[in-house]
Amino acid sequence: MNESNGVNTDRSLKKESIANILEGLSVQQLVEVEHLLATYKNKPEEEQGGKVMMHLFGRFAGLKQLDAGKMEMGLGLQNVNTYGVAQGGSIYTLADVAIGFKILERLLQGQKVFTLEMKVNFINKGVGTRLIATPSILRWGKSTVVAECTIEDDGGEIVAKALGTFYVR
Repeated sequence: MNESNGVNTDRSLKKESIANILEGLSVQQLVEVEHLLATYKNKPEEEQGGKVMMHLFGRFAGLKQLDAGKMEMGLGLQNVNTYGVAQGGSIYTLADVAIGFKILERLLQGQKVFTLEMKVNFINKGVGTRLIATPSILRWGKSTVVAECTIEDDGGEIVAKALGTFYVR
């Protein structure tokens, strides 16, 4: 047996195993699995035009880069709480990633950015179809960056405001 047949056999066995797991799931669980699989199937495009590819967790949460340094998070089962509003941790993630990508735009080759600390004030419920994050740099120091991010719903209402310090090395 050649190597490609072994890979195809392994692939078939994995698909069969997954199909067996799916058999016992509820419709809601199948919707959740469908979202997860779509996250894998819709791979990010290669880095183009200076944009950095979105990582798996960001894609799973529904994060997408927009023009002018903004970022959106489509609201859905992956990031709302039991009350149907954007879960606080998902809002935090949106702000953190939006600021991180804003900083990445200015980094030199080989530099990296890490979040040192960030706080989020939750102002209104995160409802609608998406949230929009608008990050801005307040101060760029020698090794730290202070930045803020405003999160709005698709109606333009402020949902949250984040303020953070980021380490650049």
